Amino acid sequence: MYKTLKVLLIGLLVVTTIFIAFQLVKKYVPDNINPLKPLRIEHAPSFVLKTKINHLKNNPDACFAVLESSDLTFERVADKTTGDNCAFRNVVRLIQSDISYGGDIILKCPALVALAIWERHDLQPLAIETFGQKIIRIRHYGTYACRNINNAKQGRRSQHAYANAIDVAGFVLADGREISVLKDWGQNTAKGNFLQAVQQVACGKFSTVLGPDYNKAHHNHFHFDQGGWSICR
Repeated sequence: MYKTLKVLLIGLLVVTTIFIAFQLVKKYVPDNINPLKPLRIEHAPSFVLKTKINHLKNNPDACFAVLESSDLTFERVADKTTGDNCAFRNVVRLIQSDISYGGDIILKCPALVALAIWERHDLQPLAIETFGQKIIRIRHYGTYACRNINNAKQGRRSQHAYANAIDVAGFVLADGREISVLKDWGQNTAKGNFLQAVQQVACGKFSTVLGPDYNKAHHNHFHFDQGGWSICR
């Protein structure tokens, strides 16, 4: 009887401690580092950011709520199958952000969230720090394409087949100067160093980040996606 009562009291103490800790974290830990708080694009990135983004992959309603709480202009795209093992699921069309992409961007919701965070908290601050001005345009090779990895005739589908990836080719500064992955990657210049930094910080937002050092297929662009693999090269 005594042992049973002791076990019950210990169990009650543990449950009470966990409950109190949960409430304290929820109330007093800043939102951007609080794993219990919803992700918001305007929050400064922290060590829990990637965990929060990964959570959105299986929670489309939560992901769309993140976009709706932001200042992005976007619209949802209806789910549909677009080819053999190619499909749109929980996809949105970015109509406007702070940077022009030269046309609409179609991405799965978590990938667009990551892109918006990278754009706001990494790309623009790095551009201002390096060049003293903002990026006004991102040049890219598209998001959706019903194809295999590296355009191979056989093999696994690329994340592009699910509108879950974007290939970034370069950037245009406010004064018209261009920064090109093809021309400036690997150069010991401000542009080259900027590209190195841009790729590195993207690894904290996307599951997979591939650049010119990965293989020849990526010699002229960065590939960012939110697939199941975790690669930064």
